[in-house]
Amino acid sequence: MNFLVLVLSSQLLYYLLIAQTGVVGAFDSHIYDLYTLPIGGMIGTLLSAYWHHHTIQFELYFLFGIQIIISWFYPDYSLGMLFVLGFVVGYTTPLLLYLFGSQSQFQLALGLAISYVIGTALYTYPFSMRGNIALILPLISVVALRFSPFIRIKPSAVKKLDWRVIAMMMGWIFVDSALFETLSRSGDRDIWSHYTLLILTSHLLGVYLAYRYKKSFTSQGWIIWILFILSYILYYFHYSLVLAIVYPLVISYYNVLLFRTLVEIRDIRLIALAMVGVGWIATSAANAVALTHQLWVVVAVLGLFSFAYPFYFRRVS
Repeated sequence: MNFLVLVLSSQLLYYLLIAQTGVVGAFDSHIYDLYTLPIGGMIGTLLSAYWHHHTIQFELYFLFGIQIIISWFYPDYSLGMLFVLGFVVGYTTPLLLYLFGSQSQFQLALGLAISYVIGTALYTYPFSMRGNIALILPLISVVALRFSPFIRIKPSAVKKLDWRVIAMMMGWIFVDSALFETLSRSGDRDIWSHYTLLILTSHLLGVYLAYRYKKSFTSQGWIIWILFILSYILYYFHYSLVLAIVYPLVISYYNVLLFRTLVEIRDIRLIALAMVGVGWIATSAANAVALTHQLWVVVAVLGLFSFAYPFYFRRVS
């Protein structure tokens, strides 16, 4: 297996288990204790867009080293340390997506599948006890990076990204994150504790379908929309068993398409600018919606998509 796959998987797991859920859970979702995390993330992402990257491998070693140092203190983070944590995650992600431009679609799907399987298996691990996980993941990244191939992407391979595609990405990330954050705070609907194996299977099925049929991100808008509508209906009517099938399926399916679209840009600056909206603005807005119990905003976004898709998105390649 390509070791770059392990780098991507470990970093996705670090974001999911530590930056996204671990820290937030350890701080009891208090926004005033966490607001520097997304600020650092956006600044780190913007800096990665405009920095002259001469030795990406050295940059990643340095960033993973900072991750290890920060992880040593998990979860006792100050606002300054949360800023650094967000900065490292924000700066690192565009570099990894750029490097994956040299990899096959199978390698990308494999990396996402690994992160979904391990992330689901470890999701119920107590937030305050994830210190070892926080240390192990960047260590895996460092070791795997040492054996990873690096192929410079030729400028002629760069692909532009339409703003409408970014808008669609932000919409799906927002809808997904709002439901994810709501479910993670609903004790009576904790599907990860009760249906772990089923969720694992659904994730793998979603990855397989996205890889097998290789549809474009925008062409699958209606399918993703229907699956998210169904997920919210199942959540509202407490059909947890079926939700544990549908929701992980749509998450993994659209994320494979989304990551593949970003990887194919092959330009760090464009990838980073897209990630500001996709990775930070959309998720931060979703967290605010989930914490304030304003899911009507998600309904409005889904309704807006059903109106806008035929006119603005359907013909985007």
